[in-house]
Amino acid sequence: MKVSTPKELTVRVKKINKIKDDIFLLSFDSAYVTKNSHPGQFLHIKIIKTILRRPFSIHFVKGKTVFILFRIRGRGTKILSEYKIGDKLNIIGPLGRGFYLDDKSKNNILLAGGLGVAPLVFLADRLKESKPIAILGAKDKKDIVCADEFEKRGCQVYIATEDGSKGKKGTAVDILKSLFNKFNKSDKINLYTCGPEGMFKGIKKAIGKNKNINCQVSFEQFMGCGLGTCCGCTIETKNGYKKVCKDGPVFRMKDVW
Repeated sequence: MKVSTPKELTVRVKKINKIKDDIFLLSFDSAYVTKNSHPGQFLHIKIIKTILRRPFSIHFVKGKTVFILFRIRGRGTKILSEYKIGDKLNIIGPLGRGFYLDDKSKNNILLAGGLGVAPLVFLADRLKESKPIAILGAKDKKDIVCADEFEKRGCQVYIATEDGSKGKKGTAVDILKSLFNKFNKSDKINLYTCGPEGMFKGIKKAIGKNKNINCQVSFEQFMGCGLGTCCGCTIETKNGYKKVCKDGPVFRMKDVW
């Protein structure tokens, strides 16, 4: 994947909509970001009245408009949720290394835990000709978002909730296991996933020793600088310590565990 040069830009909020009680969809126009961004990359946004920038996955792009999906997690995202149309945003991006796409593969699975859907809708746009499978998992139905967005992109959508309030009772990994059984052992599968680290370990166990499954994981990690200088987002991999903001946020699972 070719990594574009990030730029610091000042943009204005185009729209901000409340999707669920604590989940918001924000958009702004930036021809540079839409032209140079790749699924899995992120933006570092300066929020007023805060010190450190916050990282946000590029949810998807349309024309010259960039969309960001976020949940209120603390003071910074609470302030961001209160932004109005026309308010200025200072952003740096696009940043990081996104997903490596196999355009020839017909077997693509996108798996999201909770708000791990954020970077995967953009990915679904790029893979829509292959009609990928999208698996969405959450604790309950109120945490399931973007199912309609994946359906619009031609994905076959499966939903799992731990309490059974929507879709299948269980986890996204449970659905993944059942789908693996429908493929031939010789089928090559590209699995793209984003969510909590505990989910990744469940996926690793489900894959087992099957070398025909190429899994890429997008880490949700706290970042200080977003540029690879502060080392606040470092993780341990088989190839030594790596910075999520610069070496990732997307890694091949086999390089981490």
